[in-house]
Amino acid sequence: MTSIKRYLTPTDFTAAETWRLVEWCRAMGADEFTIDRVGSDARAEAKVWRPFEKVVKPFSRGEKSRERMSGPTADDLTRSTRLWALNPVTIGALQQALPNGLLAYDPAGRAWFEDPILYCDGNLLLGVLSHEAFAVLRISVLESVRLSAAGFPSHDSLPRVG
Repeated sequence: MTSIKRYLTPTDFTAAETWRLVEWCRAMGADEFTIDRVGSDARAEAKVWRPFEKVVKPFSRGEKSRERMSGPTADDLTRSTRLWALNPVTIGALQQALPNGLLAYDPAGRAWFEDPILYCDGNLLLGVLSHEAFAVLRISVLESVRLSAAGFPSHDSLPRVG
């Protein structure tokens, strides 16, 4: 299958629509995810992380090599990544971690979550680069038609900001 990239921007989606997009991705085969936690100190990070980890821990898939949306260098875009199964329970945990939606960037307080990525059979399906305010979907041409038919806006390239 030849894949194409469709770009998404947070301004095109409400929080509820991003969760509908997650369900759409699940229907397209998304079966696991990762998410980063960021913090200015370990205590703040732990306070944010513990409730999330408590919910998702039973669905851990361990660490595997996966493509990411960012890294210290281009060589680090594929690296060991903590993974969890994508299911209704873990989607609920993501909704708690990202109350303003999957595409939102909310660096509130001293710790937060960012850059969620959904994978299908080990391949990046939907990757969010939170602080850059965009996401990319790697889907087939047919899936792109289905995406549009489902009412999700997308772009052929990154929309220019400003």
